[in-house]
Amino acid sequence: MKLISPFYGKHLEYGGKFRAETGWQIPTVYTSAEEEYRMVRERAGFTDYGFQRALAVVGRDAFSFVQKILVNDLRKISPGKAIYSSMLDETGKVLDDEVVFWVEQDLIIFNTLLKESTLQWLKKHAQGLNVSVIETGTFVLAFQGPKSRDVLQKAVNLQDLPYFSLKQDKLGEIPALIARVGYSGELGYELYVYPEYGYALWDTLVELGKEYNVGPYGLDSGHIMSVEKGYLGGRDFYEGATLLEVGLGWTVGWDKEDFIGKEALLKRRSEGLKTRLMGFEVSDPKVVSAPNDNLLKEGKVIGKVTSAGTYSPTLGKSLGWGWVEIQYANMGEELEIEHESKRTKIKMARNRWYDPEGKKVRG
Repeated sequence: MKLISPFYGKHLEYGGKFRAETGWQIPTVYTSAEEEYRMVRERAGFTDYGFQRALAVVGRDAFSFVQKILVNDLRKISPGKAIYSSMLDETGKVLDDEVVFWVEQDLIIFNTLLKESTLQWLKKHAQGLNVSVIETGTFVLAFQGPKSRDVLQKAVNLQDLPYFSLKQDKLGEIPALIARVGYSGELGYELYVYPEYGYALWDTLVELGKEYNVGPYGLDSGHIMSVEKGYLGGRDFYEGATLLEVGLGWTVGWDKEDFIGKEALLKRRSEGLKTRLMGFEVSDPKVVSAPNDNLLKEGKVIGKVTSAGTYSPTLGKSLGWGWVEIQYANMGEELEIEHESKRTKIKMARNRWYDPEGKKVRG
């Protein structure tokens, strides 16, 4: 079944090209991936995150419930702030990772790629508590790029909105939840609106951004930016991995009294890791890795590619992600990738190539 967001007609109007497979009809590209990439890296652009679901936890027990199901510690923030976290099952397996918005004292919203099974899991754990788990019905356009604040500032005051903060306001006449977060590695915002405001929001961003030739960008350019920045995708949470193997131990609230999956994480931490997710650079920039490509050391398979790789226009290199046996998870370790029956040298690398200190997103 093909699913469409409130922005679907605009995708068609702007020449969006879609993948053939079923699922959400979000364009891969409008003009070219590199042109859209340059637009966001140098100016600003927006993209449809209709495939994400905004899920609200409402009620007197909202805080205690979220503390129980998230690995991160909600006590680090306060209403009006956001935090990145994950939900685990009792074995430590990652069910989903998400940005969590603490909107009001008894209202917390997840921005998530939520599966129906996970929704039912949440409702199960909410039983007996004074809390409701509901979908908000809102959709989001992510507006990203170094000029994004200058553009939005024409319609709403954002000067006092720090990184990982949010506010409920109006963008012109459009009521929106505005969050200073993103998946591009640039200064940026996510704009949550009800579907009846979809076209108006799109047209408003184009009009406000005329000075910088603002427009939409597709999944292909978004993928390049997320890989460069080191943001994880769904495939990077590979089979058998916990948050420790994928480098997200820093998101764990070890000092919390309890959360679902804590015992499993403590056990894994005490036992030590057997595999590790690593970034890598390919010696041949024309070779772009694909999921499940083999990673080899002296002819022996010692790992697999997780997310699809990409060519980085900024770095002039082919970049990728994959898990390897722990003894090979070393910066600078030289391995080979087996892609389309051809072996090419790769080098294990830092997992954040673009703006590793995060100065741009906090700018």
